[in-house]
Amino acid sequence: MCDDAIGLRVLQELHKKGVQGVDLEEACASGLDLIEIMLDHEVVIVVDAIIKSGQPAGTIMVLSPEDFSDTVHGTNPHEANVATTIELGRTLEPERFPKKVLFVAVEANDVFTVSEQMTPEVEAALSKAVDKVLELIAEN
Repeated sequence: MCDDAIGLRVLQELHKKGVQGVDLEEACASGLDLIEIMLDHEVVIVVDAIIKSGQPAGTIMVLSPEDFSDTVHGTNPHEANVATTIELGRTLEPERFPKKVLFVAVEANDVFTVSEQMTPEVEAALSKAVDKVLELIAEN
């Protein structure tokens, strides 16, 4: 869905670069489904579009689970928000859940239009988002 493709596009670029020593996984999931996906990893970096952060489109932010504590839910009103999901994962599977979860969020213009093209501002942010993920991988 237009700018919502940023996570997938970053993943494609990381595959092209041949990043070693990390698992690069495509997961179109939210809410409690995230718990199982995150199990058995030390650090998880989620890359996704974000809307209405108050920042201009294409802005790249590194966020923690706590930054999502005031969100209501993900894409479905019956699912838990990100902060609650991560807290639950840590409680249910403390030995298997990642010690650190980071989010590389890119402010989007449009996550509703069906299109293979991202908007120009988000497309322009792609290489910087890839660089930010590589930087976080190196740090962690």
